Amino acid sequence: MPMQEEPIVGVQYEDPDGLTFEVTDFDVDEGTIGIRHHDGSVGEIDIDTWYELELRRCKTDDGAEDDEETEEKPDEEDDEDDEEEQ
Repeated sequence: MPMQEEPIVGVQYEDPDGLTFEVTDFDVDEGTIGIRHHDGSVGEIDIDTWYELELRRCKTDDGAEDDEETEEKPDEEDDEDDEEEQ
C-alpha cells in the first residue's frame, strides 16, 4: 500500500525490501525530501514519488524512550497533587 502520510523529519522508514532510511529534511515549498540511508549515503525524493512508495514507519529506541518519559510525567504530577491534598 502506498505511503499516505507526510514525511516526518527524524523518523526512519523501511521499504518492502527491508532497506531503511531516515528523513533528514522536508522542503514543502520545493516538494523534496532529504534522506539518509542506513549505510550513510544521502539522497533526495520528490513528494510525488514519496506517495507512490510502499513504506512503513520504523519504531526506534528513541521513540520508545520518549513514550516512557511522557508516561512518567503525569504520574509525577499526580503524586504532587496527592501530597497537596493531604
